[in-house]
Amino acid sequence: MSGVSVDASSYDARRDDTATRIVVTQAELQRFGDTTLSDTLKRLPGVTVATGVPGKAGAISLRGMGNGYTQILLNGQKAPLGFDLESLTPDMVERVEILRTVTADVRTESIAGTINIILKKAAIKRNGSVKLSTAMARGRVTPGVTWQVSDRVGDVSYALNAAVARRNYLVTESSVQTGVDASGVPNLLRYGSLHVRGQNDTLSMAPSVNMTLHNGDKVSLETFIDASHLVRTGDITSDTLLGDTQAHPRDHQRTDNRSAQGRADLSWSHDFTQSGHLDTKLTLNADRTNGDFREQGYDVDDVLNLDTVTRSRVRGHGFNLTGKYSLPYVEDHLLELGWDGGINHRSEDRVQTGTNVIGVDPENSDLSFNAKIGRLGLYAQDEWTITPMWSLYYGLRLEELSTSSSGRDFGRISNHEKVLSPLIQSLWKIPGMKKDQVRLAFSRTYNAPPIASLIPRPYTSTNNTPLNPDTLGNPALRPELALGMDLSFEHYWKDDAMVSIGTYARRIQNVIREEVNLVDGRWVSSPFNGGDAKAWGVEMDSKFSLDQLINGAPAMNVRFNVTRNWSNVDDVPGANNRINDQTRLSSTLSVDYRFSPGWSGGASYTFKTGGPVRSAPRQINSSAARRVLDMYALWNMSKASSLRLSLANLLRQDFVTGNEYFDENGDMRQVTHRPSQATIRADYELKF
Repeated sequence: MSGVSVDASSYDARRDDTATRIVVTQAELQRFGDTTLSDTLKRLPGVTVATGVPGKAGAISLRGMGNGYTQILLNGQKAPLGFDLESLTPDMVERVEILRTVTADVRTESIAGTINIILKKAAIKRNGSVKLSTAMARGRVTPGVTWQVSDRVGDVSYALNAAVARRNYLVTESSVQTGVDASGVPNLLRYGSLHVRGQNDTLSMAPSVNMTLHNGDKVSLETFIDASHLVRTGDITSDTLLGDTQAHPRDHQRTDNRSAQGRADLSWSHDFTQSGHLDTKLTLNADRTNGDFREQGYDVDDVLNLDTVTRSRVRGHGFNLTGKYSLPYVEDHLLELGWDGGINHRSEDRVQTGTNVIGVDPENSDLSFNAKIGRLGLYAQDEWTITPMWSLYYGLRLEELSTSSSGRDFGRISNHEKVLSPLIQSLWKIPGMKKDQVRLAFSRTYNAPPIASLIPRPYTSTNNTPLNPDTLGNPALRPELALGMDLSFEHYWKDDAMVSIGTYARRIQNVIREEVNLVDGRWVSSPFNGGDAKAWGVEMDSKFSLDQLINGAPAMNVRFNVTRNWSNVDDVPGANNRINDQTRLSSTLSVDYRFSPGWSGGASYTFKTGGPVRSAPRQINSSAARRVLDMYALWNMSKASSLRLSLANLLRQDFVTGNEYFDENGDMRQVTHRPSQATIRADYELKF
């Protein structure tokens, strides 16, 4: 959508689209030589990446809102269940779009916003490259190879992007648990440690082909295939100085997972003579994971008292069909009607068998489930150029969601929901001020609970406590609904330099949050719909060359963004009752400079605050502020070859997190420290 008329040669989606979108190009994504896309996303405006489990990146959020509020799309479609963002490298991505306000042709499951990842497509001319890379952190080496080739023959163009990598990692943690009884007398002091090492081998490929038929129709096939093998071992120990000793103070775990996923997008577009334009896309996806997990626990005398093996087999497949019909030309309007529907199936078999050790009965279970998720969306949208300085986007989308599931230990459960989303966005180029413009948007969005949160199947913890509870789904969960407003002012000057300052607000109903309770002698965490919440914030992002602001300064490219977020949950008392895991403030400053035709370099500094979050009436989560400094140097050895050296996480700041549970019987707290290390990477790229 382009809205206000502009010269095509100077068209800028960020500036000229009526619907707000931030477009991050491939060159920007590749600048620091990151090995995974999540490492790159953390520098983008309003984006934060949480701390993940050992060997995995954490959840990606916009405006500090986790818990499913941020929608992740792949080529404009919802990423399927089982999709692993870590399988993508920046080299495989053409661009990333950040949509702070949703449009009707995209699913409105995006209360905080949407991140749309567009994979590379077939090129119009022959290109090829191979990249050899290696990285080292904590003495672990991570080698990788990326190969890309594209060409055009007549009316057919094709491309192939492939990457092979081995990721070796070591993660250690130390923790302290303390507790007091109802009168404040200490009743718990426990020290713990965790030592996890692992290796993940991955193969990713993204072939694509485009074809123009004799009648002018365009057909394309874009695919993505990923396979991985993860082997991980971990040792967890605890030493109780005060209080009850845990049943398994030493715990050894081994995980062996083999995963594969595939996706294919078949697109067709057709122009009807004087009667409009049709775009359709059929998406097929499938994934499978075979996992083996063995756990051996030992008592205080180091005698084996737990030995279980869990085998899980996860299978998923589905399809999605989308279409968009652009109505015949109506002056100053871009009117479109469309649909978006599909069905996904998911099943899991999970069998746990135990060995009888020292007279303890084994913990055996045979759990499985099958689930079907159906979606249908119908929408209409229009972009109206009211005057050369003012354009208006408005749309209406109706989405129906249905889920059904059944399992060995529970009967059939069905859910059906409808969400009607009116949307409006406006772009006003201020008269007499060619460089300035204002955007205003109103929207209705939602957040549907994931299928795992709906299934009432327990996952038990080894040493069960309020801070390490079992988990259990809730089939009665309903979607969260939100009304939103976005307002921003943008100033542009030459050479794509700009600054944007904005604010947003969301009113969220049926907030989904987790709460821990004691059920039949075990601590269990389950999700449920609580009260309402309000979230709001201010945000700024800019990019410019330093010599545009200061005469005689070096031509250093500068990018700066900062986002400040607030929220309040109605049915959670006390201070810091924010939306779970919400980051209060995040910011990134990055600079790049070309020292000579052959040499360039840069650095980025990313910061996000921590602090306590009261996620439930009796629970508080906390984290320390996070600071990350990355640097790179690029040597263009020739037109065809380059060498990049990157240094990541130079500050080596520890990850510090805390959890607290309190009730009428007392208070229990845990503080965890995870050391982090700097990573050094080297990439050699040869183009042909």
